[in-house]
Amino acid sequence: MAIFGKPTTRKSQGAKTGEDAKREPKVMTARELAQAASRKSKLPGVEPLGETSMRGASVINWSTAPKAIEVAQANPGLCALLENAALLFANGQDADARSLLEEGIVSDPDAKLSPLAWLALFDLLQRAGERAAFDQLAMQYVLQFERSAPSWDDAQKSRGAESTAAGAGGYIAITGKLSERSASQLEGLKRALEKCVPRARIDLASVTGFDDAGARLLATDLARARSQRMELAIERPDKLRAALEEAVAKGREGGEGAWLLALELMQWAHEQAAFDERALQYAIAFELSPPSWEPPPRRTSAAVPAPAPAVARVASAADADAVVFDGVLTGTSPPALAKLNDFAARHPLAAIDMAGVERIDFICAGALSNVITRIEGQGKAVQIAGATPIVRALLLLIGISPRHFVKKVD
Repeated sequence: MAIFGKPTTRKSQGAKTGEDAKREPKVMTARELAQAASRKSKLPGVEPLGETSMRGASVINWSTAPKAIEVAQANPGLCALLENAALLFANGQDADARSLLEEGIVSDPDAKLSPLAWLALFDLLQRAGERAAFDQLAMQYVLQFERSAPSWDDAQKSRGAESTAAGAGGYIAITGKLSERSASQLEGLKRALEKCVPRARIDLASVTGFDDAGARLLATDLARARSQRMELAIERPDKLRAALEEAVAKGREGGEGAWLLALELMQWAHEQAAFDERALQYAIAFELSPPSWEPPPRRTSAAVPAPAPAVARVASAADADAVVFDGVLTGTSPPALAKLNDFAARHPLAAIDMAGVERIDFICAGALSNVITRIEGQGKAVQIAGATPIVRALLLLIGISPRHFVKKVD
């Protein structure tokens, strides 16, 4: 007979049975969402980063890139907070991305220990022209990592000041479903309206749907911009307008928000005949007075300079050693990717210079990742030089391997 009996095991109240665990929904992280979007062409795994620097600093200086994707266990410098900040920046929410990183390097253990998170914050401060905040962060960086901090780049100061002068509403990208949650994406436009910024751009190409609240939200902001006579460029609204037409065809059941936004977009497109007909239908359907025809001033090429487009060019006619990406890269098939495919067909090494890239959105980053996979499938190597830390973070998040990033093109 045992003197001491075996202790009885009890299930803690927090423990879950197998069936409970199956029923409990899984919350996906930013990384899981990003990788799910490009899973068809990606292998799992991440690889370590090497030394980092500010602009142009992609991180590893390999003499030649391997021809097959290798899997390693080390963290490439990403953390959950940096992943979320990279997505915010890709959506045009620079201020939100900066606030998240500023708080994260103080309170988030992973971000505090991630040099790439700090470098991404340096990147955002440089873009905003915030020299004092940049210098203060540099002192903290030296204490944290016991290494030299990035230096302020005076060559970029004018660009940062120009972006600040243009206001936070200079470029606004709306992605995903248009809903009340889109308010954060529209914050840049609201700030531009409050500061009476004369011109801005709003990109609707990545809107995947809408609800009544979201449609009302955007219609209200567009109406306010119109009343303030802002020169607002509404870019690629075709997909959203088609969805609105489907809702309007249902009459009152389509929701008043869809009708109001459809009418608002007609004003910005200067479609008076279509507006008058739709306004009459609105009055009959909702028994309310429709909005008045008060279109914004017509934009002219002289009045609104063309924004920095997604461009690709060969470095020079003489050496032709790289494809250069410039400006803002958006969408699934920008000209830059076509140029990259053409360049890769004629060279064993597809070298990309991204030093001039201001921003790349989530959709274009996924498309670039797919192109890189196809090029490597042909037995060729890919190198990316010059991507700034916040841009590099998004590319890493979407699944592009750290080994593709080099300090300079070989």
